Amino acid sequence: MKRFNRILIGILPILLSGCYSASFIEFDGLQPAEVVVPATVHSLTVVARFDLDSTARITAKELNRLSGYNRDSAMSKQMVLGCSDALVESPRFELFYPVLRRDLIGDFTDPSTKIPWDKIAALAGDPPKDGVLLLEKAVVEDTLTHAVLGGWLNSYQYTVFTKSYWRLYRLNDFQSNLFTYSDTITFDIEAPLEFISDPGKRLDMIREAMYESGTRTARRLAPWWTSFDRYYFPLSSFEGNKSQVMLQNGQWQEAAEYWRPYTESSKKRIAAKACFNMALTCEMANNIPTALEWIRQSEILGMNLYYISVYRTALNRRKAETVKLDEQMK
Repeated sequence: MKRFNRILIGILPILLSGCYSASFIEFDGLQPAEVVVPATVHSLTVVARFDLDSTARITAKELNRLSGYNRDSAMSKQMVLGCSDALVESPRFELFYPVLRRDLIGDFTDPSTKIPWDKIAALAGDPPKDGVLLLEKAVVEDTLTHAVLGGWLNSYQYTVFTKSYWRLYRLNDFQSNLFTYSDTITFDIEAPLEFISDPGKRLDMIREAMYESGTRTARRLAPWWTSFDRYYFPLSSFEGNKSQVMLQNGQWQEAAEYWRPYTESSKKRIAAKACFNMALTCEMANNIPTALEWIRQSEILGMNLYYISVYRTALNRRKAETVKLDEQMK
């Protein structure tokens, strides 16, 4: 599998029990998506049905509901924007922005009704992209609640519930998949009376919730970057500075070459630390089985069981995630 790790973000020295002076690192890595999109879909456009329908706006105007239509249209665009921005950050897809025309004619208000393939082909561009991800429909509910602790009013929360219907149209085989997602986004409210009296603040938070919901949809469909926290062990004060620089520069191979000789040290404590560090460099190279073997060697040499347990659990979790990533990133 290709390397799916970003460079180190930061290092913060800490001291834990067991007389093992540990340092803490944070780095970026990919998390697998919930859904495995066929590998034939590499390029995408993302759009909302609101941007296609030529009759809905006319109907809303005739019924004197144009302001509500415009509000809903703006909200749906926030969800599409959140999804698009998150997909751009993922290495899974190339994203393209279509030229939109409100020329969809017919009764397409039901999300179970598919958009005609000729309209999908027009959205896909020329030359056509592999797929079109369409926000078919979004439903939003909201509520303001308060929490009471010990008989005293503690805090207010504004909660937005979204339910979104997305359909992925695949141009290579003319098949489609409907995805339905529900999200709950909560905001802390410090001045509830002011919030209630200002509809603009409520709409701003709904827009923010719609954007967040779109972001979550993207992470269900495409691998996404997240932060991982790990320990490593400087073998001396001088070596600690040197290894810190290597880690800061993302030089995992150089760090492995530096630490490897210490794995055969006659001092078990030094060897145990070096083996633990070697596991980290293997994880950075996405070689999880070898990382688990180095952890086993570190445990045999007497490494504190707390570190062994925490890291082994994390590696086994990433091992399962790597299998999913391989499938999603073919």
